[in-house]
Amino acid sequence: MVDVQNDLQEQACGVCLEKYNHPTKLPCGHVFCFLCVKGIAIQNKKCAMCRTEIPHDYLNNPVLLDNILEKNSKDCRNHDYQWYYEGRNGWWKYDERSNCDLEAAFVRGEKDCKLLLAGALYRVDFEKNLQVRQNDQTKRRRVRRDMPTLPSKGIAGIKTSNDNPREEIEAELHREYSENPENNQEIPVSEDSNSNASEEDLISEMSHSLSNITLRTQEEAASDLPDTENR
Repeated sequence: MVDVQNDLQEQACGVCLEKYNHPTKLPCGHVFCFLCVKGIAIQNKKCAMCRTEIPHDYLNNPVLLDNILEKNSKDCRNHDYQWYYEGRNGWWKYDERSNCDLEAAFVRGEKDCKLLLAGALYRVDFEKNLQVRQNDQTKRRRVRRDMPTLPSKGIAGIKTSNDNPREEIEAELHREYSENPENNQEIPVSEDSNSNASEEDLISEMSHSLSNITLRTQEEAASDLPDTENR
């Protein structure tokens, strides 16, 4: 596996024509950078070499040919700063190549930096800490420059954290209500639930008591009737 990784590091991706960055193997066998695979999977849905269709759910479980966790740990030790972009439930790290471009532009004192990510051109505004797609200004994300050890969901869409689904749902709900102030209304769920439960228990208990009274009344009435069978 180590030999394969070393060989890939010296080869160029057939899409971006640069050295592999997180080499990813498609079901057809061809290998590209992960972000290149992400771009062709979203836009063309076919391999850039043989035109074989890429499964619609491939990006949920891509076949990576390098150790993403080991590489991430090494990069954290080698870099003083890491650039992040905001996802739905947390922050993602930019890939190593994009991170180097962003940091170099920032250190030079430039106001922004253009990146080609997954087949689309983006502009990162350092003054507003915002990433905007060039051909669609509505596609924007917040960005930040922080320490490499900041907790993140993963790198460039490659998930490395073991998130709790319940925590993700709660975080998403919190984000939704934070962005929509009109939804921020107190709903006494716990009190209503306990109240409803108490009322239901009381009604059930009363119904049970009434049924017992009815049964006893019927039995007593039956005992008072004359015994016609023995007459």
